[in-house]
Amino acid sequence: MSTLLLNTLTGKTSAGSIVVTGEGGSTTTNLQQGVAKAWTNVSADGATVNDSFNNTSITDTGTGIQTVNHANDFSNANYSCHLTIGGDVNKVWINNQAAGSFDGRVYTGSAYSDQIQRHTSHGDLA
Repeated sequence: MSTLLLNTLTGKTSAGSIVVTGEGGSTTTNLQQGVAKAWTNVSADGATVNDSFNNTSITDTGTGIQTVNHANDFSNANYSCHLTIGGDVNKVWINNQAAGSFDGRVYTGSAYSDQIQRHTSHGDLA
């Protein structure tokens, strides 16, 4: 068994690009493209960030609507953002997505609903 200890990985031909061989050895994946660039776990009332990465704050915009603000913006608003919730509702979505923030929305079918929101974002940082 070997142990590799280091603080920084830098690509040999391009400092921002490290390629790893995928399962089976026949494909490759760009490491930077495959990792989450931001994630958040927010309390149902929108007042508490339970845990997060690359987010500066959340704003309780209204019942069932939480705005998440990124510490390091994405290069544009075309990143992938995923939202899951901690309750039983029939509609969740991301709205007002911009390079530096987005709204997570939860709707029961008749009204917005406060639920624990969990967000994960993938894409290129600015």
